[in-house]
Amino acid sequence: MSNSKSPLYSVLAILVSLVVLAGGAAKLYRGASQLKESGSNSKVDELLAKSDSSADEANRQSAAIAPVFQELLGDFDKLGIQAFRSEKREACEKLSEQFAAVSEHLYESSRVLVEATKHGTNEKTTSFLLMRSKSHELLGKANTQNVDIIRAILDESVVDVDVIVQKVQSIAESRDANEKAANEAAEESTAILKRS
Repeated sequence: MSNSKSPLYSVLAILVSLVVLAGGAAKLYRGASQLKESGSNSKVDELLAKSDSSADEANRQSAAIAPVFQELLGDFDKLGIQAFRSEKREACEKLSEQFAAVSEHLYESSRVLVEATKHGTNEKTTSFLLMRSKSHELLGKANTQNVDIIRAILDESVVDVDVIVQKVQSIAESRDANEKAANEAAEESTAILKRS
């Protein structure tokens, strides 16, 4: 592996931590199920099922994306920036579309949870729903930032690997902060349910 390839590859390899989404979102379901079992009204239950469905689809798609992304990173390491952009552009653009779809499912889940608060929920349930909505929205933003990372790598106007690395690192730091905040919001929503 040449030195011109390794700095960006090393940064990109770290980005595979996006798989955290699958584990974080799986935690979200248990909380929604607990809320259903606690006696919420039928409209809220219906909206929770809709939210769960959107988040479930985000999980399913996210799990399918991770190995593709890892494979592309391996290709980048073998090819270098110019050949990678030329040969793998279509695959990267498809991956961007998939990340965007995951984001949209998470944003939809978030919107539905906010909608549920308008249907006669008590203070505890409203707090839970709003915190859970925040978590899904932040995970949606993190996936949107994965799209931004791919765009930065494919941006033909930038050929300096150091500049690409700086851009990718900046986006990744913001994305990681959103993922961390999403996980904290998910944990807080679960804690809300446990409070008497």
